[in-house]
Amino acid sequence: MKSDPLTRIVARGGETGQRVPLHALWPGGTDPAPPSSRMAVLAIHGAKPSLSWVDRMGFRIQAGWRRLNRPMSALKVIAVAVLRQAEPHRKLSEGDLAVLLATLAQNCRVAGAGTPGRIAPTEMAALAGVAVAVERIHGFTPHVEQIMGALGLLGGDMVEMATGEGKTLTAAMAAIVAAWRGLPCHVVTANDYLARRDVEIGQPLFALCRVSAASVFGEMPPDSRAAAHGHDIVYGTAKELLGDYLRDGLALGKNPSRAAFALSAARQGGGGGREGVVMRGIFQVIVDEADSVLIDEAVTPLIISSQHPDTWLDQAARDAVQLAGALRAGQEYTLHRALRNVSLTGEGEVRVEELARALSPFWRHRDRARELVEMALYAREFMIRDQHFVVDDDKIVLVDELTGRLARQHTLSLGMQQILEAGQGLPISPPTEVSARLSFQRFFQLFQRIGGMTGTAEEARGEFAKVYRLTTVRIPTHRPVRRVMWPMVVLFDGEEKHTAISRAALEVAAAGRAVLIGMKSVRSSEAVYRRLRELDPHVAANILHAVHHAQESAIVAKAGQPGAITIATNMAGRGTDIALHKEVRDKGGLHVIIGETNDFSRIDRQLIGRCARQGDPGTVQRFVACDEELARRFLPGWVVGMWIWQHQWLSWLDGWCGRLVLHVAQRRAERMAWRQRQATLKMDIELDRSGF
Repeated sequence: MKSDPLTRIVARGGETGQRVPLHALWPGGTDPAPPSSRMAVLAIHGAKPSLSWVDRMGFRIQAGWRRLNRPMSALKVIAVAVLRQAEPHRKLSEGDLAVLLATLAQNCRVAGAGTPGRIAPTEMAALAGVAVAVERIHGFTPHVEQIMGALGLLGGDMVEMATGEGKTLTAAMAAIVAAWRGLPCHVVTANDYLARRDVEIGQPLFALCRVSAASVFGEMPPDSRAAAHGHDIVYGTAKELLGDYLRDGLALGKNPSRAAFALSAARQGGGGGREGVVMRGIFQVIVDEADSVLIDEAVTPLIISSQHPDTWLDQAARDAVQLAGALRAGQEYTLHRALRNVSLTGEGEVRVEELARALSPFWRHRDRARELVEMALYAREFMIRDQHFVVDDDKIVLVDELTGRLARQHTLSLGMQQILEAGQGLPISPPTEVSARLSFQRFFQLFQRIGGMTGTAEEARGEFAKVYRLTTVRIPTHRPVRRVMWPMVVLFDGEEKHTAISRAALEVAAAGRAVLIGMKSVRSSEAVYRRLRELDPHVAANILHAVHHAQESAIVAKAGQPGAITIATNMAGRGTDIALHKEVRDKGGLHVIIGETNDFSRIDRQLIGRCARQGDPGTVQRFVACDEELARRFLPGWVVGMWIWQHQWLSWLDGWCGRLVLHVAQRRAERMAWRQRQATLKMDIELDRSGF
């Protein structure tokens, strides 16, 4: 029994009742992983690849070949084989199952990570053992679609699984097998709440499989972060993981000795080798809600900065707001709403120069004056309160437009933050100086193994292939989808649309069903709420957006009750299930209203996916106004004018024309966002080359 892996686990961790990370069970020379692989994975700063267009095209071709070479039917055959392999294990006693799982873990560690893009027999056997562990803990066997999803994650795929199909358990099963290799495994979630929730839900399964898991979140001190990163599986948001990565880089210095750090860390069982370093390396990452993390958040790089008070900038921000207020739109400055850009005209530059003569010498520099005034104009014209930011305790808090959540740790670039504060009459915060920066695209390219999962991957499969070398795999639903799409309703303007949405919601709710209304901003969601109250003062309506984020769990818990109406901004509450009351299910399920068309079609599809989950019934209806923001931003004025004319005189074409106009606008928005992400990636590459 001395060679039994379970005996070593009990001896090292069982007596104290503390879970020992799996990678700590093979100290010194007994570690079967070769030193070269441990050095590569423990080194915080690995080589950062610079991808040319040839590389990206090659990745896309490779992903397409994998898609053809391993079709869905083949993946299902493998998943069925895994479940068949699990059959004999179901009769094992508790002790025998524990020994089996420990043996499977040791086999995975000896075999290593294997070849990218392929499922090794060792991993298939390991997943079969994990499936039996799931049955012992939860009382049910993972269905074949969940096994397919776990196989895809381990094989380096972008897995598309419909909302409600059990992605949390799928990610946990794949993470256990990845952690059994003895290499770091990170699971990226949409927010801190989900990171902590997923760890808590998975703890019984992790304990049975002899792996440890922890989460990192915003308010954790450095010591606790280091302890959390010492576990086999680490859950956290992309922002938290990238922030720790950048801070570790600062702690290591400009030109760290990666080999020395790796050897020091190996001697300590995988822990950090220098003061201030919290991560033990990066290797495998599983990204939940991957379209949001890898696509939407990739536009904005994460910046580590420090504050440096600057009284000159404080006064300059206030002056810039005053100067901007004296200029006339269309004559002294022009707006480009599709590009979200503002620029001074020649006449505007002369006007600014004249007005600046009465100010301090700071304004004598023409380029500096132009830049600050254009910032002030941008803040006034494009930064809309309760849509792009909220004011909380006399501070600007940005809103993530794609999730509707508050981004408390995010600030605007140098100057813009102070100008926005001055425009709102708030205290001016000290400017910051950049210490380190990296985009999320570059960060996730550093992982040697990456797998992702989301309910809407198909629309971005080309970008997943070109940037991250990920093949998109669509997993079928476990039960047939019973969703019914109702006809689109086209209205003249936003006011008319809000009234129509409110009346439709009240009518459906009166029939004993639950209604979810999706809006883009805090302002529009509150406008619909007010209209509902005007029509029915006693309506059971709740708003789920950035301002009410603290009540999110309570609001979601009530969203599936008979007669409930929930207004959510861009999928606030994403990652949590709306449990339907039996009466609601019997009367047709959840009714989803798309109140505003989003810039990207997959965001609309995320909202649609909130209903008809796991075989439940559900209906969806889209309401559109001819002055829709999406159309005004991304289509020429004459196209919008033709649409309005068609609505007034040829209303029987509303459905067809509405779908066409919105499709073209979304395509233009998606292309523009793609170019922005490529520009961010190119900037990161240039900064790497310049030694930033």
